[in-house]
Amino acid sequence: MNNGNKENKGLGRADLARLLRAREAAGQAEQWQQALLEMEREYPGIDVQAGLQKPAVRTLLRAGVDFRTAFEAANLEEIRAQIAARAEQEMVDRMAVNAGRAKENGIAAAKASPFAAGAGQMSKSDREEIVRRVLRGEEIRL
Repeated sequence: MNNGNKENKGLGRADLARLLRAREAAGQAEQWQQALLEMEREYPGIDVQAGLQKPAVRTLLRAGVDFRTAFEAANLEEIRAQIAARAEQEMVDRMAVNAGRAKENGIAAAKASPFAAGAGQMSKSDREEIVRRVLRGEEIRL
């Protein structure tokens, strides 16, 4: 029992404060490492390690800003450029896919057929137009 008291008396307040700071630093380092891994996944086109070397990151961290916000604030231009490039590529890919897709009757702005659905619903001018087109050699299917 007496031996235990000597060990406790051997640790001063400064030693306890250092131990607490070390534990806090270890927890913070673990949080920073997790945030770093997330940012590397989220921003694959950005060199995260190089981004951390910017003096603005250290300044923001010393001011109490969280790790992720400090990195993003210091590297805002690179992040914006990457997001714009990604959006542009997605738009180009989407346009390429849509260009290869067949037009559907319900989607096209123009009607599928310029005439009514059946011969009984055609006006006299519609029938005359069909006759003119047939006389020019066009094949008409109703």
